[in-house]
Amino acid sequence: MSDTQQSALPPLHVRGIVFGPSGFAAQGREWLALLEDLGLKPSLHGARLGSVDGGESPAEQDLIERCAARRPQPGGITIQHVLPPHFVPDPDAIADVVITVFETTALPHGWGAHLNQAAAVVVPAPPIAEAFACGGVTAHRVHAIAPPISMAPFSPPIQPWHGLPPRRPGVRRFLSVIDWSLRKGMDVLLPAFARACRFDEAELILKVAPRVGLDRAALQTHCQAIVQQHSRGPAPTVHVLDPLLTGTDLPAVYAGCDALVLPSRGEGWGRPVHEAMLMGMPVVATQAGALATLLPDVHTGYPVATSVAPVSEAAAAETPAFAGQSWWQPDADDLVNQLQQVVQDPVEARTRGRRAQAHVRKLCDHGAIAAKLCQLLDDVATRASQLEPMR
Repeated sequence: MSDTQQSALPPLHVRGIVFGPSGFAAQGREWLALLEDLGLKPSLHGARLGSVDGGESPAEQDLIERCAARRPQPGGITIQHVLPPHFVPDPDAIADVVITVFETTALPHGWGAHLNQAAAVVVPAPPIAEAFACGGVTAHRVHAIAPPISMAPFSPPIQPWHGLPPRRPGVRRFLSVIDWSLRKGMDVLLPAFARACRFDEAELILKVAPRVGLDRAALQTHCQAIVQQHSRGPAPTVHVLDPLLTGTDLPAVYAGCDALVLPSRGEGWGRPVHEAMLMGMPVVATQAGALATLLPDVHTGYPVATSVAPVSEAAAAETPAFAGQSWWQPDADDLVNQLQQVVQDPVEARTRGRRAQAHVRKLCDHGAIAAKLCQLLDDVATRASQLEPMR
C-alpha cells in the first residue's frame, strides 16, 4: 500500500486480546505492531485471555501503552482480535474486520451468521478458512492471512536456556510446547513416545503453559507413569517445565532441543510449530487444520496421519465450544513411526529442519502479510465509502 493509500484509509481501532502469555495474545500484539510499523497509528482497547498475567516484552508494553493512549475516532474501521463468540459489532465503525481462529472442522451453530456481521474475517490458513465457510461464514468474507510472527527472536545462533535439565550424551531431545488439554494430544503422545524411544535414545521436554492450579510435580509424575506403563524397556524420561517465559527465553528452550513434536487434534495456526521451524528444527506434527499449511509434506518435516473424529465428551468438558464438533485424531502408530525416524536418522532430520526454515520464512514473509492486510483494509474502506451493505 502506498503512502497515499495509507493516508486515505479511515482511522483504525484495534479491540481485543493483546494481554497475557497465550499464543493468541502474542498474535494480537504482533498484528498491532504490524499496523504501527506501517504508519497506520491504530488506537487500542486491549483485553486479556485467561487469568495469568505477563508475557509482554518491554517493547510490546510500550507499543500497547502508545496505542491505548490514542482516542478512537468514529467513522473508522475496527479490527477485532477476538475469539468468534466474543465479536460485538462496533456501532461507531463503518466496518468491522475480525481476526480470529477456531480449532475444529467447522463452527458451532450460529457462529457463522454472527461473524457475517463483519465486513471481513481473517484467519491464519486456508484450511481454517474452509472450516469457517463450512460453519456458515459467507465465502467472500473469509480471508486466509498468515500471522506476522517476528522472525528475529528465533534466528540462530541462540544459546540453550539455563533452566533445561543437563543433556545426556547421545540422547535426542524432543520438545512439546503446549497448554495441558486433550486438544494438544498428550494422551496420544506419551504412549507413542514410550513405544518409539528407549531411555538411552531420547527424552521429552513438555513446556506447559503456566496456569492457576497447575501442579508441575504431580503432572510430571503422571506423565512419567504413563511412559513407564507403555515402554518396551527402560522408560525414556519426561521433564515438565511450567515457568512463564518471555523475550529470548522461549527461543532458548527450542535451542536446547533437537526436534519438536505436537500431535494436536486441532490448531488455529500452531505457533510452536512455526517457531520451531524458524529455528530450523525438525517437526513431528499432525498434518491437519492449519498445521497442513505449516507442514505440507515429508520434505519439510514429519507429518503424522490423521482421521476426522468427533470431539469427545471429555474434551468438550474442557472446552464447551467444542461440543458437537469434529477434529483430527492423530494416528498413534504413524506417530511412533515418525518419532523413530527422527531418532534413527538425525542427519535427515536436520535436513528437513533446514527445509522447514526456508518454507516458513517464505510462507510468513512480513512484506507479503502486510500487503495482503493493507489490500483488505483498502477494499473494506472502498466498499464502505460506496455505502454498500457491510453486515
